[in-house]
Amino acid sequence: MISIEQRLREIRRESSSDAPGDPERFRRVALTNDEMMRQGDAIRETLAANAEPLAAIGRDLAQRRIRRVVLVGCGDSWISGYGVRRAMETLLHAPVEPYEAFDFATYGTDTIGDETLVVGLSSSGKTEPVMDGLSASAERGAYVVGLSNTLGSPLMERFPGALHIRATRGGWPTQSSTAAMSLKLALACAIARAKGEGPAADAVAEALSTLPDTVDAVANAFYEPARALGERLARADLVLLAGAGPHYAPAAFGAAKLKELAPIHAIAFPLEEYHHYRTQKAGDAIFLVAPDTASRTRALETAIMSRGCEGFCIVLAPEGETELAEIADVAWSLPLVPDLVAPIVYSVPLHLFGYHVAMARDALGLGAPRLGG
Repeated sequence: MISIEQRLREIRRESSSDAPGDPERFRRVALTNDEMMRQGDAIRETLAANAEPLAAIGRDLAQRRIRRVVLVGCGDSWISGYGVRRAMETLLHAPVEPYEAFDFATYGTDTIGDETLVVGLSSSGKTEPVMDGLSASAERGAYVVGLSNTLGSPLMERFPGALHIRATRGGWPTQSSTAAMSLKLALACAIARAKGEGPAADAVAEALSTLPDTVDAVANAFYEPARALGERLARADLVLLAGAGPHYAPAAFGAAKLKELAPIHAIAFPLEEYHHYRTQKAGDAIFLVAPDTASRTRALETAIMSRGCEGFCIVLAPEGETELAEIADVAWSLPLVPDLVAPIVYSVPLHLFGYHVAMARDALGLGAPRLGG
């Protein structure tokens, strides 16, 4: 019989540990810093490199009916689907479903047919659940598109609709996620344009054209504020993050960076769910991602509830939003951007915060929190 210890060695994929100062973890922390500060370049290069492949996919699908879109991935690759879901639904006039890859491969492929578009994202290009789900979908007649950072990978070679993300992922995912989200939007734009949805596609293309510069500006503007807040919250063992609709994606990315880099407990959830559990306790920090008018009132009520339970509230909202800023303990004002790219832009300060918390905790000699410790 295989021992638990032997089985653990076989299935463990992460080479770093949560120990204070773990050299492998901090090697990746350092790489994360470099990559998160080059997200604009990654987006710009990804969109430029895929112009012709995207046009070819558009031609393939111009006369094909699409009744359903499934976005498949694991971890941040899965979460990225939530950030682009609403924009893709608007462009393609079909429901778009982010589907966790293992769940999709195990439970979801039997409903796939030839009127389904399945988009699979794997940075390595060999994530088994992603590959299994895409293969099963192709067998059932779906049009399958694979996205990967890795040329020559099985994902890029096996499926004809393959798109190359010009991003690196030596650290934990930052540019590999935001560039992928941009590419998914460009994919929907190309299909919509091929189907005669010119004005809607043009609006997306315009937003994407200015996105790299905006992302760079936000990364530079929030580097020091994120450092200061990271030092202020360095001893926190738990951080909450919330956003509504597509803005759940930045919250989930932020939680992932805290768990990977810091490493501490972090929980992301849709904004409304804050009000259905006694989630925040006195002293707990919560980030509210509130870029749009649709979720503003509920975000405001959440900030009020946070103050009422003696929590610590950090709000990310557009420039000119004063009421939320007055209630929150910390307010980060981001530039006004079109709603469809806001989830990408609002992810960047949360990447920065995760990095700076990791550095601040390391300076204090802190590792992962332990029960009772």
